[in-house]
Amino acid sequence: MLENVFNDMVLVSLLLAAGFVVREIIKPLQKIFLPACIVGGLIGLALGQQGLKIITIPDSFSGYTNILMRIILTTVVLGVSITVKKVVEHVDFTLLAVFLFGGQLILGVIVAMAFSGMFPLLPDGWGILGVFAFFGAHGPAASAGAILEEYGSSGAISMAMVLATGGVIISMTVGMFIVNYGIRKGWSKFVTEPKKQPAWFFGGPLPEKEQESLGKTTTTPLSVNTLMLNLSIILAAYFIGNVIFKIGMVFIPVLSKLNAMLYGIVGGLILWPIMKRCKYDKFVDKNVLSNISSFCLEIVVLTAMASVSLDIIVEFWLPILVDIIISCGFTVLFSMWYMKKLHNDQWFEKACMQIGNCTGSTANGLALVRAIDPKGESCIPEALGVYNAVFFWWQMLAPVLGALILTNLWAVIGIGGVFILAGIVLTWLFFKRK
Repeated sequence: MLENVFNDMVLVSLLLAAGFVVREIIKPLQKIFLPACIVGGLIGLALGQQGLKIITIPDSFSGYTNILMRIILTTVVLGVSITVKKVVEHVDFTLLAVFLFGGQLILGVIVAMAFSGMFPLLPDGWGILGVFAFFGAHGPAASAGAILEEYGSSGAISMAMVLATGGVIISMTVGMFIVNYGIRKGWSKFVTEPKKQPAWFFGGPLPEKEQESLGKTTTTPLSVNTLMLNLSIILAAYFIGNVIFKIGMVFIPVLSKLNAMLYGIVGGLILWPIMKRCKYDKFVDKNVLSNISSFCLEIVVLTAMASVSLDIIVEFWLPILVDIIISCGFTVLFSMWYMKKLHNDQWFEKACMQIGNCTGSTANGLALVRAIDPKGESCIPEALGVYNAVFFWWQMLAPVLGALILTNLWAVIGIGGVFILAGIVLTWLFFKRK
């Protein structure tokens, strides 16, 4: 068993290295922000059983998503802090995400309903995949797909990965069009023409002055390695959540239907306040937690891409394409309309950030903003920090919606409606004069 895991990691490492090299050579891959893990996964897909049959993609690749996403989702709730003043200052940025999440969720389910008669073999519940694919790219998409597959929805991970890839491409192509159009209209506060990025922004080695620390050592090495300590805290949070759910299942059997990815989130929500109360939060470094999460995410994305079912893509290309066009189109149009309507300071920069962030990933959003804010003078880093601190819990909905959509589709639409209603009410409360 351990030998198999080791061999899997050797193959993952080789594919990741191959993806990195190919990305360094083929510059267009850098321009649309496809990371090495996706390129490596596609190389594995091309060389594997579904392609040239040069290598064998292990069946175990499809199982890493469910396991590693437990670590990734647990890190989301650890180390989170919120300042009320900053929340109020950037509430427009966060409320836009609330509208977009609710809208994408409803649109995805409606598209799935519209195609259910034409394509009866579509994976059950696939309508929720788009919102997780567009909001968080391949990691959350793989998570939502894995949850559906656990409930018997075959092919959900493959569809999720294709949706996420489509969203990343849309975010940069349409996003850069919006950037250029906005600059010509005079909406940008910091530049009069798009700023060309240096070569290192897309690939290659970082200049020394741009290199950042992966994290801080919060304990003496004579006591314990900081990386191991932070990983232990993550797994301790998962253990707490696991125990709570096991006990809860005795009294509430329906809890057994919830995905295990939820355990670490619940455990983290319990453990973190206790650590802060006991002053043990000083042993946690958020950058270290983020890098542990990113390390796991590289494996999740690569293994999921390498094991994508090509039959799914060929058979269901039309509903996938329609979902991408409708959801991403809504995101772009609504983001521009909403932020322009409020017309708060740096509204265009905030709109561009959320267009990239909610169709592709945070990296895509930052790339768009960098084109209109080359010196980093905008409020986007602060607004993004508030957004992540306030709206981090959207990823927790994947296990809940995954179980719910297979039993009560209209309840999922209702949840999307609650998001939109909350956005309307809060927008009115904060900006009724506008």
